[in-house]
This record gives sequence, C-alpha cells and structure tokens, in this order.
Amino acid sequence: KIASEEAKRIGGEIIPLDLSAQTKERWGLVRRFPIGVISAISPFNFPLNLVAHKVAPAIASGNTVVLRPASQVAITSILLGEIINETDYPQGGVNIVPSGYEAADILLTDERVKMVTFTGSPAIGWELKKRAHKKKVTLELGGNAAVVIEPDANLDFALPRMIMGSFSYSGQICISIQRVFLHEKIYDQFMADFIQATKKLKMGNPLEEETDIGPMITLDAAKQTEEWVEEAVENGARTVLGGKRDG
Repeated sequence: KIASEEAKRIGGEIIPLDLSAQTKERWGLVRRFPIGVISAISPFNFPLNLVAHKVAPAIASGNTVVLRPASQVAITSILLGEIINETDYPQGGVNIVPSGYEAADILLTDERVKMVTFTGSPAIGWELKKRAHKKKVTLELGGNAAVVIEPDANLDFALPRMIMGSFSYSGQICISIQRVFLHEKIYDQFMADFIQATKKLKMGNPLEEETDIGPMITLDAAKQTEEWVEEAVENGARTVLGGKRDG
C-alpha cells in the first residue's frame, strides 16, 4: 500500500529557473522513468518485510526485479513470487532466484542489470558496490547502535526498551543495541536492574508465544557471537551474565 501510494508522487518536478534575469520566466521540468532491471539481494532476519521493501518500490516505479533471497529463508520469497504470479502483474516482472554466491555474481555484473539494492553486512555490501561497477547501488547495512542514559533519565521507561533493543530477534537486526553509555551516578542501579530483567527472559522455541529469545540463524552465527564475547573479555571487558554459547 505504501509503495502504490508513493507511485502517485514519482512523476517528476517542475522547478522555477529564476536565479538569473535571463531565465526568470523559464521552468525546469524533471521527469522520472523506469530504470529497467533491478537486482535485489535480501537478508534472512526479516524474510518477508525486507523483501517487500525491495520488490514493492520496484513494481511501483515500473521496473523489473530479480530477487536473490537469503538461502536460509528462500521459501518465504518463493511463496511471495507465487502470490504475485496469481495476479495480473506481467509474467517475468518479478523473478525469484535462490542461488549460491557464484550464481549471484551475475546479478551484479550482467550489463542488463541497471541497479543493485542490497541489505546485509557492511563487509559484503561495500564489496558488492565495487563489483557492480557503474550501476546504481543502494545499500542498507548493519549498524553500531548506541544508547546514552543520563542521570535524570526515567529508568523505568528506559529499561524495558533497552531489553527489547538488545534481545529482540536474538540481536540479529541492524538496529540491535551494541553500546550503552551510562552516567556513573546511575551505573550500579541500572546494571543491577538490567541483569535482573535479563535473567527473566525465557529462551526456547520461537514458535512458542512465551519465548523471549530463540536460537540464532545458524550454528556458525552463534559461534561467531561467542568469539566476539571472548575477544571483548581478552581486551578488558568483563561478563556479568552468561558469556557462553548454549547449544
């Protein structure tokens, strides 16, 4: 709905060219046209939402899209493709192409592809931008989200939002909290409250409603997180809760 609504406003602009006497009675007309084939690469953590972020604007602006979904969640994109095929949208307008990295390289280098849109890690994103050469590229990459809590902050308000921002989706989202800066006057109290609140979180099957924290996407992802914790401790950090992988 959002993309279809925005399609009403992408026709172009009319700009007055009145910066000089010679052009004060002239107007500039900007018109936008479909760019062509768009290559879209989506991640695993929001397998339908982030795919829609790419497919819907491409359709709304009159383009063809070739989507390469994350291999762990490809079935979600395939089901979306089947739904689109049941509509009157032209066949071939949306193409779902689950593939490995080698096959995905075609989506970056083929001259018929005019634009690349990618959501994922910074390391991969910037490398894809290099390989895309002169194509238009949009990147939505991982962040390093920080929280600053001042001494006059409402801690009852901040605490549940910190818990949600830290542990939602097992921390596997680009806006997951990475750093927290606490004023020394509230450090001890907030840390005690944060630890107690964290202990109450239930780990388990994400299909069960009472589960707060489910498993990470792969065993390798869990091992990497454990390695990051160990690296932090080696460089002076200390663990106040957990610190080891379960499973």
